[in-house]
Amino acid sequence: MSLIYQNRIYMQHDQMTLKNGLETLFVDFPGSTSSSVQIWFKAGSALEAKRDEGIAHFLEHMFFKGTKRRPGAEIAHEVESFGGEVNAFTSFDYTCYYINSPNSKIIPTTDILMDMVANPMFKKEDFNPEIGVVFEEYRRSQDNPNQYSFQKIQKSSFTGGYAHPILGTEKTILKFNKEQLQDFRKKHYNLNNALLVVAGDLKQKSKIIKSIEKYKLPSGDSSVFPKFKLKKESTLSIHKKDVRMSQLTLTIQGPAYSDATAAAEDLALSTLGHGETSRLHRNLVLDGTLSNGASSSTMFMSKGGVHFLRVSLPHKNLKKALTKLEGIFKELVKTGLKKDEITKIKNQYIASKIYEKESLESYAFSLGHGFAQTGNINCEEDFINRIKNTSITEVNQTFKEIFSRPIHISLQVPKDTDVDKAQKVLETFQKNTAKIKDLAKDKNIKQKGITSKFDPQVRVLELKKGISLLYRHNPLNPTFVLHTYIKGGLTEEKKSNNGIYHLLSGTISKGHQDKDYDKLKEDLENKSAHISGFTGKNAYGITMHGLTENAPSLFKDFFATLLRPSFDERFIAHEKEMTLRHIENQKEDPIRHCFSKVNEFAFKDHPYSFNILGTNENINDFSREDLIKLHTKNLNEKEILISYCGDLSLEEVMEMVKKEISSLDKRAKNKLVAKVIKPEVGKSHFIPFDREQTQIFHFIPSAKLGKKENIVLKMIATHLSGQSSELFVEVRDRQGLCYSAQPIHFTALEAGYWGIYMASGHDKVKPAIKAIKEIIAKLKDNGLTKKDFNRIKKMIEGQSLLNVQTNEDYANIYSVPTLQGLGLDWYHQGNIDINQITYEEFQKEVKKVFKRKWNTIIVGREDA
Repeated sequence: MSLIYQNRIYMQHDQMTLKNGLETLFVDFPGSTSSSVQIWFKAGSALEAKRDEGIAHFLEHMFFKGTKRRPGAEIAHEVESFGGEVNAFTSFDYTCYYINSPNSKIIPTTDILMDMVANPMFKKEDFNPEIGVVFEEYRRSQDNPNQYSFQKIQKSSFTGGYAHPILGTEKTILKFNKEQLQDFRKKHYNLNNALLVVAGDLKQKSKIIKSIEKYKLPSGDSSVFPKFKLKKESTLSIHKKDVRMSQLTLTIQGPAYSDATAAAEDLALSTLGHGETSRLHRNLVLDGTLSNGASSSTMFMSKGGVHFLRVSLPHKNLKKALTKLEGIFKELVKTGLKKDEITKIKNQYIASKIYEKESLESYAFSLGHGFAQTGNINCEEDFINRIKNTSITEVNQTFKEIFSRPIHISLQVPKDTDVDKAQKVLETFQKNTAKIKDLAKDKNIKQKGITSKFDPQVRVLELKKGISLLYRHNPLNPTFVLHTYIKGGLTEEKKSNNGIYHLLSGTISKGHQDKDYDKLKEDLENKSAHISGFTGKNAYGITMHGLTENAPSLFKDFFATLLRPSFDERFIAHEKEMTLRHIENQKEDPIRHCFSKVNEFAFKDHPYSFNILGTNENINDFSREDLIKLHTKNLNEKEILISYCGDLSLEEVMEMVKKEISSLDKRAKNKLVAKVIKPEVGKSHFIPFDREQTQIFHFIPSAKLGKKENIVLKMIATHLSGQSSELFVEVRDRQGLCYSAQPIHFTALEAGYWGIYMASGHDKVKPAIKAIKEIIAKLKDNGLTKKDFNRIKKMIEGQSLLNVQTNEDYANIYSVPTLQGLGLDWYHQGNIDINQITYEEFQKEVKKVFKRKWNTIIVGREDA
């Protein structure tokens, strides 16, 4: 048993073996409104035989098909009925099933999860439809450039059970049978491989234990995982894909998590490529904009590990980027990293553990993952201590070791690439990097204001006319989030300046007049803080996450960035180039094409219909003066809301904020005048696109925020969401038409839309559209039963408790409604409106709304 002190609240760990033999970890978090129940099995794809590839993942799917007590979709139905969520994931070395729910439902939650994993039926009639679903998931992975690239890396450089995709292959998926399923479960889903995690306010712990002990898992041997090894000799592979940018991945053997060198090697790779001040980012992304992104990381398996270095770039820059990389590697082996670079990453490791405790779910996951990966729930905490105690000399010595190992190279290129030429360039790089090890040298290297009726910790105070502070006290963690929202964004753009707010938000955080970018980023990363710009439909601004101990200095940098951004020409040019590349990348993204047309239909002749990135012509035309002029005008004239969520007192926050904004003058408060929108209705549009899956969206335009119909549409979206929903069960489980289908309810201040989205195989489009339309028609004609109507209300109530936990969550639900005049309690009032709407009102409204003329957007093959 252990106690973790967290701001005067004790989080207690109690790990025990129950009467049924199940190892169980209880994580008691007094006062928590949410709970998370998870069961981890040391049963992953690395244990699969050749013919069974993908069976661990398929088994994960089949556990959701019901038990005798809860047949079919009843598992998900029961969980979602009280606002919970149930899901699972499969990795190389483990599988985890979990349910997050309101804490008041922790006993039935535990019962449902135990019933699910102890008593699956695996009915024969569920096999073929679910094989279809998994095959669609596999197809989706073939369309996804990143997933496809990783599969190519596995095939070219991994060995043993790690060399095939977790999803399996087309050959194995389509041949799965019940015998394979039961055999894998029998071997690996046993007491020796399982850990149950129950996290929440455990006042009813004795009852929870009784609920668990009703169920039995079989006994059996512990899983024996193969040692993770890359191929002994360096490999080089190139593959083509429907992409505009090339992606280079270097893969190097890493140590096991428990090895003495693991902390130093992980720290070395993170320092090399994490953050905008890292060697990789500075040399490849910022210096000449050779690449879009560059990063490095370490992945640990059950026995062994692997280092990755990834660079995304225009293919024409490949040779120059490789030359840069070679220079970076030589420098690291010769002289190593600087003390401040390593200290920065050490601090970020420590901060990551602090931030993790903001969410009960993520904290519980870290403990369960520790068990599944190493057998020790405290291994992540131990690893952090190892990171703290790793010396600079140890970190820099690891580069000599890392670059003495074979480097495996994988390159994904656009279809029109000259592969032979690329092959020669990579071969030269591979030969040169093989010599780097020879260069190593053995040397050490209290106020009034508007208060919430629902949340006593939040209030809004006017600092000056038109400038307000939203303060939310969160004493549970020594962290904070700080936002500034300024009215503006996409709604204020015209065709002639479309994209200016995106460019502004992308460059505003790149240094200020008191500190250039490099110094600012260095200071922030040393304090494990982050600042960035953002823009949306009706507002833009900046946001910062930080540790409370650094608040005074971080506040200074935050407001200097807001009020005196440097808008350095270097970063404007860089952001322009990156934006142009993103626009180019969108041309190969069928989902983007689909929703671009949706926006065009729903927001005809309104700025919401624009691409938030802008146009090539506009991006090229914007000047530094344009950005300065727009931002300065907004700072002087537009309403501003500053939001703070964290553990500082209101007095402390007020003192710092007032001091920093003293130069701002009061300004008028203006209500938004919504523009008139006449959307397209009753139309179908087909966009030809050669992909395995076809994108489908069947939708209607909807009203602006505040209208009654949005309450109804939110409720219908909730009804059709989740694994027990009619949509999921019918189109996915029964008909196997897709991997996922979901309702989408987009709401904004001036308009919105509601519809059903599905990505289906190109050979299943007609039955998919038919299935969607049948569900819509049924709702239009009959509405919902009173039982389903009441269930939706409980679901939304439960989801509301789960969805607001972190400082960022609180900032999001309070800030934008406050800025836009919707009220501090708009989020809570919305839930009340849902709770108060009568069944008769609901039925009348849903039939009225669904009688509108529907639009259908299809993006896929011509034969769809």
